[in-house]
Amino acid sequence: MLEHGYLTKVERAHGLPAGRRQSPRTGSTGNQFRDVEYEAYGLVVELDGALGHDSWRDEARDTDRELDDLARLGSVTARLRFHQVFDTPCQTARRVGRILTRNGWPGNLRPCGDTCEASDR
Repeated sequence: MLEHGYLTKVERAHGLPAGRRQSPRTGSTGNQFRDVEYEAYGLVVELDGALGHDSWRDEARDTDRELDDLARLGSVTARLRFHQVFDTPCQTARRVGRILTRNGWPGNLRPCGDTCEASDR
C-alpha cells in the first residue's frame, strides 16, 4: 500500500523520474532490496510501514543498510513513512525533487492539482 501510494501520489503525480523498484543489492546481511532507487541521482527511497519495524533492532538494521549504501555507492537514503506519502505528498515530492535536482536531475516538478505547490523548488 505504501509503495503504491508513493508511486501514484508522489512520483507520478508530480512528474518525478521513474525510480527502479525492488532494486537488488548484496549487503552485509545478504540480499537486500531497495524500495525505490534513483541510481543515476544517488538517491534511495525506503518506504517504511509498520510491518518489519517493530523494534529498535529493526531500525538499526535499516540504518546499517543506509550506511552500507553511503559507503559503497555514495547514495543517500530518504526514509519515508505513511505521513510523508499520504498526508503531505506534495511537500514530499518537492523535497525528493530537490535532492534529485541537486544530484543532476534535469526535470521539473509539476503540480498535481490546483492547490499543489510542489513545482516551487
